[in-house]
Amino acid sequence: MDREFNLIDEPWICVRMTDCKTKEVGLRDALLQSHTYTELAGETKTQDFAVLRLMLAVICTVFSRYDTEGSDLELGSDPVDYWKAVWDSGTFPEAPFARYFSEWKDRFWLFDSDYPFCQSKAAKEKGNPISTAKMIGTLFESNNKARLFSDRNQAGRALSYAEAARWLLHLNCFDDIAAKNPTPKRTWCGKLSLVALTGRNLFETLMLNYCANADSVRALPKMPAWEIHEPSSEFNRQIVPPNEQAALLTLQSRKIWLCREGDAVNAYRLAGGDWFEEDAHFDEQMTLWNGYREKPDAPTQFKPKRYDTSKLIWQEFGSISALAVEQRDARNFTRPAGVVEWMHFLVKKKLLRRDYHVKICTAAVIYDFKQATSLPVLDTVSDTISFHSNLLDDAGAAWRRMIVNEVGKCEKAAGYVYLLYKNLQLASGRRDKDEKESQSGEQDAKREYYARIDREFRLWLDRLDPDSDLEEAVGALEAVLRRIAIYYGRELAAQCGGQTVFGRNSDNEIVSSAEALNIFEGSVKKLFSDTDSAENGGESN
Repeated sequence: MDREFNLIDEPWICVRMTDCKTKEVGLRDALLQSHTYTELAGETKTQDFAVLRLMLAVICTVFSRYDTEGSDLELGSDPVDYWKAVWDSGTFPEAPFARYFSEWKDRFWLFDSDYPFCQSKAAKEKGNPISTAKMIGTLFESNNKARLFSDRNQAGRALSYAEAARWLLHLNCFDDIAAKNPTPKRTWCGKLSLVALTGRNLFETLMLNYCANADSVRALPKMPAWEIHEPSSEFNRQIVPPNEQAALLTLQSRKIWLCREGDAVNAYRLAGGDWFEEDAHFDEQMTLWNGYREKPDAPTQFKPKRYDTSKLIWQEFGSISALAVEQRDARNFTRPAGVVEWMHFLVKKKLLRRDYHVKICTAAVIYDFKQATSLPVLDTVSDTISFHSNLLDDAGAAWRRMIVNEVGKCEKAAGYVYLLYKNLQLASGRRDKDEKESQSGEQDAKREYYARIDREFRLWLDRLDPDSDLEEAVGALEAVLRRIAIYYGRELAAQCGGQTVFGRNSDNEIVSSAEALNIFEGSVKKLFSDTDSAENGGESN
């Protein structure tokens, strides 16, 4: 029996220590010593999400079977009480994990003739042979076309067992659909705009994302993918959506077999794995949701929200913080991310301090939907924001609405910047009717405005305390937003030169930079609340 590299104790998970250095540790150590590490620190954030989902599946499974002493869990035990006991201790109990890893050690070998971890013997026999360059999430290089700019030479494409294990999980979560005979379905995680809560250390991160009350049917046995005794050899197998966390978190979207030469992985074989049709699968806790109606009077439908690369994470605050009490309005229907709703539950039940400072991280793989037959990967993206958890309690509803309102005002101000740039170009002689398909300059101006207010908005949100005065908080933010917008508008106008002050005749109208700037400043000052001249910082004419 050819067994090698057991993931329980062999070092392969990248973690960051308190001194900011990183190291590789085994699965057991990553869990039991998680309170001593600050975070996962893999090659990409999407890889960290893939590893996080694996660790959460282990926690879900262990906590559903054994108590903190390692004995069989009593029937009817409250998972939330279990969560509180572990959270209050500040560390994971060793006994239940030791028992589980002892019983299931044989299923954690990366290389094994019978049960190779997260792999399929069917793929070994019939899967498509592929270079590791496509497996590496910083490359995603196809067999047909080499990357023009690469962070690895040919030798760097031969992966150590530790790195191969990390990218194996990542590939299962985020692979494209380029393989043929047959063409695989999209991976489940590849559809998601992933969201996770981040604590002060890795232990808190794991516990905050372990939604103890998530499973709709508590009595179901937890069955992670590695425990299946007879894995299916069928490619592209349609399944019933998993209704318990361990199975969903370890869904085998791809059938993979790692190929090795010497002590390195140099290729792999791949075919389509399990998939399900249901987009609105609300057992998924780590995604943002998009609600829509096909007709005004039709029932609301849902699907995972596609990551919008044109938006900063705070622009999605409405989707991130949407809670049950705020789900319905006249135009749309929003649904909270499961982990955010879990945080709300913890605050409401006083299982978490109201002043707990939480960081929210989002990540996704961006596919090229213009190439629908293969969906090649364009990029991986991630972003973070932080705020006080008491914004998520019932008393914070007014503050959440206020934040969403301020985000809307920022978007309007960016629209004014767009229009200003356009008018300045007309004043410079550009004929609008000849430039209708060329809006790159206007879009660049909008992006620059967002870049200039990004840090200020994040800091304001981070420091926001719902126990303070709401109007004062709004005024402080809007004074900054208005000042940045007006200063930037004046910069754009100055770049046009003095000849544009009097403008040009465009479609029988005189367009001048001075007029365009006056209209812009008036719109911005009307949009944002007025404050005294000291706060204006010299904005007034």
